[in-house]
Amino acid sequence: MMTRLLTGWAEEDFTPEPGLTLMGQMHERRGERMRDPLMASAMAVADSESTVVLVSVDICMLSTGFVRETQTEYARLSGLPAGHLLIHATHTHVAPTEITLLASTADPTFVERVRTAILQASFRALAGLQLSDVFAGAGHMDEMGWNRRGMFGDGSSAMYGGAGSPGFVGLEGPRDPTLGVVFSRDLEGHILGVVVNFSTHPNTLENECFYSADIPGEVRRVLKQLLGPEVVIAYLTGAAGNTAPSILDRPVPTQPWRGEEGLMRSGLYLGGEVARVIAASTEPMAEPVLRLASSTLSIPVRPWPAPEDPSYPRPLVDGSWASARSYYEAAMAGWGERLERESPVGVRVHSVRIGDAALCTSPAELFVEYGLKIREGSPARVTLVAELTDGYVGYVPTQLAFERGGYETWPAPSSQLVPEAGEEIAGAAKAMLGQLF
Repeated sequence: MMTRLLTGWAEEDFTPEPGLTLMGQMHERRGERMRDPLMASAMAVADSESTVVLVSVDICMLSTGFVRETQTEYARLSGLPAGHLLIHATHTHVAPTEITLLASTADPTFVERVRTAILQASFRALAGLQLSDVFAGAGHMDEMGWNRRGMFGDGSSAMYGGAGSPGFVGLEGPRDPTLGVVFSRDLEGHILGVVVNFSTHPNTLENECFYSADIPGEVRRVLKQLLGPEVVIAYLTGAAGNTAPSILDRPVPTQPWRGEEGLMRSGLYLGGEVARVIAASTEPMAEPVLRLASSTLSIPVRPWPAPEDPSYPRPLVDGSWASARSYYEAAMAGWGERLERESPVGVRVHSVRIGDAALCTSPAELFVEYGLKIREGSPARVTLVAELTDGYVGYVPTQLAFERGGYETWPAPSSQLVPEAGEEIAGAAKAMLGQLF
């Protein structure tokens, strides 16, 4: 019986030439230059029974169709199961898009460039598989990743509604302070690669007009300085549908985790905690087994709400957020067809056991409450939760959020599933973890 896992790591730069539209806002922006590179970072893990490849991609989101096509090509070229390639979008808001949505248009050449980078990183990671010691640990973050939905006395909630706004009564939900880390060393003790997992929207630079991986890129830069330029850093954004770098529950003159200065601070803060976890991880996994469980949930699209419903899009009622009005008008016009042709939605979720650690994934912008629920019910010593993996199905808010309204609950391609979706996803993840452990 194999007493160690095989791991392999690789990364590919897919930064395009300037000029492409950026995903993440309701208004058009174009990348005028590169601040830092956009990367596809791969970890391959294998034991005597199976092989799993995870690729973290510095992009806002990847459509389910793109993911399936890429997995099919991976299977054709590698002979390995398509479903054993997991593709994660880090959710940076300053990268070009694979999906024509909001104010961004997908460039076919760029789309193929992304696919090529994913496949090349995957195959290079597979080619580099070697006997390794695998470690896992968890850090604690007192800062970053705050809940971004403020509650108000009239019963509503609003994205980025904070203490400086009239009627503010508090934050709607929690934050997740856990920083998950999985890494491997070769038999001489050299670190080969690191997986980092934290729950925050990585949108420190969300309104800029250049290319950047944002928080994942800055964490990568810091860790490469500490560990060596050859070490691969695969960043996984956690259940962060309602968490962000903004402090909302107390008045602050400036937001210290926003902008260029905030990004540098974020990289040091997260990267420093990752380094602490690595330094404290002195014993490799005693039972280095690899197991993957997958399930495709059938989750209905919810009906279009009545105008008096809290989740009815406010730009269609009061003229607020004028740049978003056309987006919601188009969504409303096409909702009947969406219900007829696209409901129910296939939501593919995975749970991966790597020794005494686990990784649970979904294609949703999952609210942090569900990430916490998955971890609280996990039998693993360390549990990572990654959103926007293996496609895109939009926001998955809590029942409380639907009762209070706000951007994440407004129906559109970016928020479509029934309110029960989060419980289904969390329940499936916990059930699969039970099987794996």
